[in-house]
Amino acid sequence: MNVRQKLLGGYLLVALMVGATALIAWQATTASAERAAALEAARLARGIAMDVALGLAVDTEDEVVSPLYYSPEALDNYLQRMHETQQRDAVVVDYAEYILGDVVKENIGHIFDHDLGNEVGRTIADGESRVFVETSSDYPDGIKQVVVPMRSKAGKTVGAIIVEYTPIYDQMMASTRPAQLITVVSATVVMLLVLALGVGITGSVVRRITSLTTAVRTIRAGDYSLRVPPDGRDEIGRLARAFNSMAQQLERSAREILAKEYTDSILSNAGEGICGIDPAGRIAFANEAAGRITGLGAAGLLQREARVLFPEAAGGLGSGTREGRLLRPDATTVRVEYTVSSIEKEGRPIGAVVVLRDVTRQRDLEHDLRHQALHDGLTGLPNRKLLLDRLDHALNRSRASGEHIALLYLDLDGFKRVNDSLGHNAGDLLLRTAAERLSAALRPHDTVARLGGDEFAVLLEGATPPVVEVLARACLDTIARPFMVHGREAVVTVSVGVVPDAARYTDADEVVRNADVAMYAAKDLGKNRFMVFETRMHEQLLTRLDQENRLREAVHRGELRLHLQPVVTIPDGHVTGAEALVRWQDPLRGLQQPGSFIPLAEETGMIIEIDRWILFEACRTLRHWQLESPWTAPAWVSVNLSAAHLDLPDLTDHVAYALATTGLSPHCLVLELTETVMMRDVAVTSARLQELRDLGVRIAIDDFGTGYSSLGYLRDIPVDVLKLDRSFITGLAGNGRQQELVTAIVQLGHTLGLRVVAEGVEDAEQLALLTVMGCKYAQGYHLGRPEPAYQLYERLTTPVFNT
Repeated sequence: MNVRQKLLGGYLLVALMVGATALIAWQATTASAERAAALEAARLARGIAMDVALGLAVDTEDEVVSPLYYSPEALDNYLQRMHETQQRDAVVVDYAEYILGDVVKENIGHIFDHDLGNEVGRTIADGESRVFVETSSDYPDGIKQVVVPMRSKAGKTVGAIIVEYTPIYDQMMASTRPAQLITVVSATVVMLLVLALGVGITGSVVRRITSLTTAVRTIRAGDYSLRVPPDGRDEIGRLARAFNSMAQQLERSAREILAKEYTDSILSNAGEGICGIDPAGRIAFANEAAGRITGLGAAGLLQREARVLFPEAAGGLGSGTREGRLLRPDATTVRVEYTVSSIEKEGRPIGAVVVLRDVTRQRDLEHDLRHQALHDGLTGLPNRKLLLDRLDHALNRSRASGEHIALLYLDLDGFKRVNDSLGHNAGDLLLRTAAERLSAALRPHDTVARLGGDEFAVLLEGATPPVVEVLARACLDTIARPFMVHGREAVVTVSVGVVPDAARYTDADEVVRNADVAMYAAKDLGKNRFMVFETRMHEQLLTRLDQENRLREAVHRGELRLHLQPVVTIPDGHVTGAEALVRWQDPLRGLQQPGSFIPLAEETGMIIEIDRWILFEACRTLRHWQLESPWTAPAWVSVNLSAAHLDLPDLTDHVAYALATTGLSPHCLVLELTETVMMRDVAVTSARLQELRDLGVRIAIDDFGTGYSSLGYLRDIPVDVLKLDRSFITGLAGNGRQQELVTAIVQLGHTLGLRVVAEGVEDAEQLALLTVMGCKYAQGYHLGRPEPAYQLYERLTTPVFNT
């Protein structure tokens, strides 16, 4: 047993002894009450016996007293009166135990047989009073009875009196209950207090002993820092204070013993080189790191001149931090940073400590990080930040010296088409090649930078306007040459914005902004050219921004208009379908054609919202037409989808919503996508188009023949309609080779089960040739110009009368 168990056992034993004492007191009190009840009952019984045997006291002088047992009537009255007034029942028996008197009259004359132990007979025989328990069928629990002898005046026992003393017993026991309860409660409280005191004292003692044993184990493990709380003035407290004193002495001794070992170990294993220099300037101590950094080893450094080892400190090893290159014995160099700290004693120098670090990799990494922060990761050219920094410095020099400064802003034309059709890896390769060509076409000291995406900039220093023009044309020419990308030939051009007199502007940001504005002007004029910045261009840019803001609100303000261009069957000219086209009712500029705002919408992402408006409006218009005039309504309406809209994951859900909301059958809707958009990622595009076809919607390839795809893709992409680009129709008459090409495309489309629609039919001769070639559908100005939907509805539903 442990200490806790022993102490708790002792206190538990004390508690049990208190409980046993309380139990004995309870039993003693009960026994005393029982004896008192029996004595009191016997006293009462003797009084009754005297009344019955000797007679009642006289009320008058001349009255003659006679025993009650001689008069059954008097005896019965006596017993009944005692029963009613004192609630006491007594039985009178004679010498032979015949009942002479009883409250229950039926018992008179019978032998008293409820005394199973013959206590009544024994009392009559020896004259001693006794108690017993009367049991009968009426009283199964028993009745406490006392029996006393009944003697005549001559002292002869003539019978016995039996008196029930259960009420007296109950009264006696009830009077003792409070004392017994007090005894039990007091004993319980004392037991709980003893147990609580035992638990508290035991916990305190065991906790202090445990603290000491834990501290002993800790010291045995080599840790001398633990201390025991020295509380109390008893033996355990004195033991704790003695232990703390011993631990303190052991800790001090351990520190003194380990101090030198720690110092030697730290110096030996330190990552930095540490050398101790004596008063003569020689190395008196060197750790392993110093030997490794210098390449001489720790032993090879001893007694060497410190100033020879660190050439930058040839003038003296004064305190401070320096950095330089250290030549190793193997002819390699390492860049080190070393700190010299002088050691003085009593005001005179006695040596120094040199701490050196190899910072070669750190400096190389810092150089790489600076390069990455200022250069483009793909092409290695300076980035926008470095360009602006160089441009700022060039502007300052130009203002001081009058040197000519110019900036070119370049953006590749058609790069997105190559990137989308051939993939991003091909696009990255094209950008690297373009960067190499630009660097080769310009002067060595010109700064070529990549600003992001397919945008570049060139800083020309010391370049007069004629030189700037020559260099700008050189950029156009070098980019215009075809690129070989992953075995394919790709052709892109470049639009260049030129600021030839950069020093006249406030700062680098303004110069770049103006060059960017000029570049957009070059794009607006047809691309593949350079434009010199003029102030009006900035004004045009502001106008463009204003137009962009108005276009953002066009859908919400209800400014978009739906126009339809009919698609007719050949040769009967019946309108079988219609292409949905959008116009913008600009509140400032009037009705705008798609070419004036769709490119802007594509650049800003607003094209998705416009596409959704056209889709919903086209479905609503055709469904209304079908309900109002089903015999004139076109069989389908085609809606163009942009590349941005095709990339949305919820495209199919949105198309389904438009159809469900308007009630238009999916078979009446054709979604048109350009060939270039479809070919960007064939696997992804095919899956998305198949989702749309599963709705019942048909898919059309718009402007077929203008992209990079081959005819073989037609069997892999889920399409239903092939729209032949207008470039194949223009000049069709008189060009036999072009006619053969169109015929082949039409026949190929029919072979694949596609509906072929010729776009851009502008005259009757073109229509006649298409009829001969077997083309069944056509659209163009010759067959019907785009017009508001309500006008086309009125034109087709209004009967024509011949006069």
